[in-house]
Amino acid sequence: MPKVQVVPERVTVRPGEGTEVEVTIQNTGRSVEHYDTTVVGLPRDDLYGCVPPTVKLRPGESGTVTVNLRVPERPAPDAGLYTLGILVRSPYQKRVSRCEELRLDVQPAPGVSIEAQPEAATGGGTATYALRLTNQGNTPLDVTLQGSDPEGVVGFFFRPRSVRVAPNATAPAELTVRAAAPWSGQELRRTLTVRAAAGTDLSSEKLVTFTQRPRIPGGPLRFVGIALAVGVLATATLAGALMRNVADSKPGAGQSQPAATGVAAGPPLQIVTSAPPSAPASSAPPAGSPSAGKSAGTPAPGTATVLDPSQPPDGQPPQDRPISGDLWAAQGVKLSLNLEHATTGCTTGTSVALRATKTYGIFLTSARLGSTEYCNAIPIRFTFAAPVRGVHVTYVGKGAPYQLLIQQADGTIRALPPATPPAMTEATFDYDAPPGAPLIAIQFGHASTDPNSNDPTIIKRVVFS
Repeated sequence: MPKVQVVPERVTVRPGEGTEVEVTIQNTGRSVEHYDTTVVGLPRDDLYGCVPPTVKLRPGESGTVTVNLRVPERPAPDAGLYTLGILVRSPYQKRVSRCEELRLDVQPAPGVSIEAQPEAATGGGTATYALRLTNQGNTPLDVTLQGSDPEGVVGFFFRPRSVRVAPNATAPAELTVRAAAPWSGQELRRTLTVRAAAGTDLSSEKLVTFTQRPRIPGGPLRFVGIALAVGVLATATLAGALMRNVADSKPGAGQSQPAATGVAAGPPLQIVTSAPPSAPASSAPPAGSPSAGKSAGTPAPGTATVLDPSQPPDGQPPQDRPISGDLWAAQGVKLSLNLEHATTGCTTGTSVALRATKTYGIFLTSARLGSTEYCNAIPIRFTFAAPVRGVHVTYVGKGAPYQLLIQQADGTIRALPPATPPAMTEATFDYDAPPGAPLIAIQFGHASTDPNSNDPTIIKRVVFS
């Protein structure tokens, strides 16, 4: 049997790197022998090389073989201590052989990558991406997912948010992003950064795009806004002409009058509600009556209209029930739901509804058809039959932020700053339009970007004028 010595007996190497050891072989036999050197325990034969591969030794003679070892980078063996065999044997006499151990210490080499499908998504308020996390290293990784956007207005929701990935393995995840879609105009393209982090020093990032379609196409909305503005101007001009004609027909018309020094004060703002018992017969008619306003669906100039859920205009009791979006159409407003912000299970089979509870009393909300206690968190949109100058939305919160979106006649969309009133107390969003910028629609609901948010819509009253 030959005598074999391996120097060093233990080597340390990182994936993608190599090392070498020297093997000294001594012929202890009585005849000339040839000795081949191989390495046992590596996954492939091309990961080592011996120089020279065969040595010829006379009895008592020694020779040296250099063994070069290489550890692959992809896929890398798991980090840890391995035992290899340095096998020296005669190619002619199989019984003439000897194997010595070599300890191979593979060092940790962590690596992580992230992929997303699709890389570009188009939607309204939400979009979903399928993520694939790959552990490119040789140690297990606990990966945490994070997301960001330059404006800081997009919500990121991962399922799961953290995952453990084995060495040289992959793991799936799902990302849902959510942001308020533009009301009108062009599509809004957002660049999002998705980050997979394993500790403080190891991470990988992926850029994806989220293109949001406007809720209302810009062309038709702009046309409607211009048409409304022209209609308001024409009405004002016609009204002025009629007033002048009436003034000219009165006795004393044509006599000199004092010059006007300012704008005459208009009539005080009146809230169109049910008149109190002591009110004279000439007081404003109740909201919802056929004579309220100059024509059905349009409040009288200088008056305000109250949408009160406790007094539905159809004469039915204010109890738990779905209602038509046209219930207050005669008062100049139609209601609808923004289903882009509906929670899972509430995107279909829902309606505007009235609810009556011991905690909140009677209020306007959203609800599932047939089960009004469900799907109460969908934002409600109010579309006015004619432009209005101001709105006042009174609501009750549960400690979560709420937001009011307003849409001007020219198509401009504005979001009032979110408000977080104390739980179980009434609060009001007030907005008075600047001159020349009346409103044609509003939307009220919770301000959360979480697609699973269940903060309810509890509207106690809406006043517009």
